[in-house]
Amino acid sequence: MQKFRPIAVLLLTLLLLSGCGDEAASGGFAGVGGRPRELTEEESAAASARVDAQLGLLSGRVTEEEYAACLDLMEQLWPLRQERLEKDKGEKSTQEQRLVDKLNDLYEEYTIRYIGDGGTWGYSYPQERTLAVFDITSGGEIESSQALPGKGASQEGYTAADYQALWDQMTAMLPADAWEDFTRFIVFTDGEYETLAYVQQADDAGKKWEIAVDPADAGDGEMFVETVLHEYSHYLTLNNEQVKYTARQTASTYNEEGMVAYEGSYLDDFYQRFWADYLDDRLSDMDTYNFFLRHEDDFVTDYASSSPSEDIAESFTYFVLQDEPQPGDAVWEQKLNFFFDYPQMVSLRQEIRACLGLT
Repeated sequence: MQKFRPIAVLLLTLLLLSGCGDEAASGGFAGVGGRPRELTEEESAAASARVDAQLGLLSGRVTEEEYAACLDLMEQLWPLRQERLEKDKGEKSTQEQRLVDKLNDLYEEYTIRYIGDGGTWGYSYPQERTLAVFDITSGGEIESSQALPGKGASQEGYTAADYQALWDQMTAMLPADAWEDFTRFIVFTDGEYETLAYVQQADDAGKKWEIAVDPADAGDGEMFVETVLHEYSHYLTLNNEQVKYTARQTASTYNEEGMVAYEGSYLDDFYQRFWADYLDDRLSDMDTYNFFLRHEDDFVTDYASSSPSEDIAESFTYFVLQDEPQPGDAVWEQKLNFFFDYPQMVSLRQEIRACLGLT
């Protein structure tokens, strides 16, 4: 599993509703504090389209009554959401969040009923041990900045030559200037079959970066390449020229806790095109696997469905590794083709493929 450490997806507080409205016979929900206002015909159509998008593979499987229960909640939610968007306010009101959560409850119920119960992700995060820390020089070499640990780490059986070999593998995958904004290379381990690598900011602005690799999981060459590309794409999409690290959340562009994407950035363009209709549902319950089951055709891997920032990283990885553009019929294919709209990404793809011997 790859993970991007310092950017935690915004986990909104789940507020459970008690005593507000009646449960519909189909498992639906009658309302939260009444409707803020009636929707226009255009707004009703937009609300219906969003329900369809959030139902995903459930669309066409749910009954008319079940669909109506979802649409009823969405129509109550719509004016609250529009008012928040007009104020460019990222945080939802208690009433809006309650409605989002109730919709998610219905989607989860219907997913289990018609597709199956995927359960939760079930991630575990074993304790990590740092084996070595290196500074990355302006010339792209590594220099030990921390004495190699003694007895505890030596039991892992790795040597300085092993760490150098890891770095050499990584630098061979990418163009010579690819690591210019990286200042530190960390070697850690959390055991086999856990986290292979991660990147993180080395400063508050996201201008300088660090990358960490676990040698216990680096033996699979194909997986190692995919993981390094995935992590490097986090740097490409989350550096200081693409996003702003701030506590103020907005609604006009994509944001996570502590970060707001700039308009026109790779990540915001990706979010606006592929995620805007159902991000609220994803955030309502981050631990459920059923969101992926509802939208399986949208993602190149199941892990990509965990957040827009992980989705763009997974999509970039396969954009680089695929031999030709995809036909583009499925959403996951459109995501891989997304990068062809950016000349700098096309150029980078060609350079990386040359480094990997794929051209």
